[in-house]
Amino acid sequence: MAEIIPAILPKSYEELETKLDIVRGHANVVQIDICDGVYVPNRTWPYLKNTSDKMSDQIFESIVNQEKALPHWEKIDFEFDLMVKNPYEKIPDFISAGAEKIIVHKRSVDKMELTNIIRDYGKHSSELGPFDVELGIALRPDDSADSIAEIADQIHFVQVMGISKIGFQEQNFDPRSIDLVRALTKSYPLLPISVDGGVNLDTAKLLISAGAKRLVVGSYLFNAIDFSGTLEELKAL
Repeated sequence: MAEIIPAILPKSYEELETKLDIVRGHANVVQIDICDGVYVPNRTWPYLKNTSDKMSDQIFESIVNQEKALPHWEKIDFEFDLMVKNPYEKIPDFISAGAEKIIVHKRSVDKMELTNIIRDYGKHSSELGPFDVELGIALRPDDSADSIAEIADQIHFVQVMGISKIGFQEQNFDPRSIDLVRALTKSYPLLPISVDGGVNLDTAKLLISAGAKRLVVGSYLFNAIDFSGTLEELKAL
C-alpha cells in the first residue's frame, strides 16, 4: 500500500482554492506544483509575472508574510514541488508559506547550489530542524540511481518523475520510471520513493511493485467523475 497525494498545478490562486476545497476531507497531504516559466516553460501560481493576475502575487506575499494562510491549512499538509530556477533562494518563501516538504529537481541546480541546499535544508540541517520540513530530490525517468549516491543519506525522500515533459499534467507515463524506482529501491532500501506524473490505477500497481511508497496524482484524480471514489481505489492498491 502506498500513500496517495493529490497534486495541484495551479494556474491561479482561485484554482488552488477550488481544488483544495475538493480535496478537503479526503486527503491529508497535497502537493502543489510550482513552475516559474524558466526552468520549465509552463508558469503556475505564484509565478504569473507576465499576466494580469497581480492579485495572486499579492496573495502569495501575504501568505509568505504569514498575514494569510493557505486554504484548509489546519487539515492539509502541503508539499511544494519546485520546478524553478535558483530554488535555493526560493525555498525560504515556501517554508514561510507552510511547507511540510520541499522538492527540488536535481537538474535544476548545479553542484554548488545543490551543496548549499543539502547543507541548509538536508536531513542533518539545523535550519530545518525546528520546522520539521523534509527535503526531497526529484529525478527524471532517464536519470540513474547513482545520481544521488553522494546525497542519499542527507535527503528525506526521492521523487521519480513518471513523465518526461515536466511542469505539465496529462502527459503519457514514461515506463523508464519503473526501472528507476526499482534501482533506487535496491540501492537505497531505507529511502522513501515518491512517483509524480502519469499515475493511474494501472501504472500505480507497477510502481508499488517496484518499491514506490508515495504516489502523487494530478489529472487522473481531478478529471475523474468521482474524485473520492477514484482516490479510494488508489488507496486500496
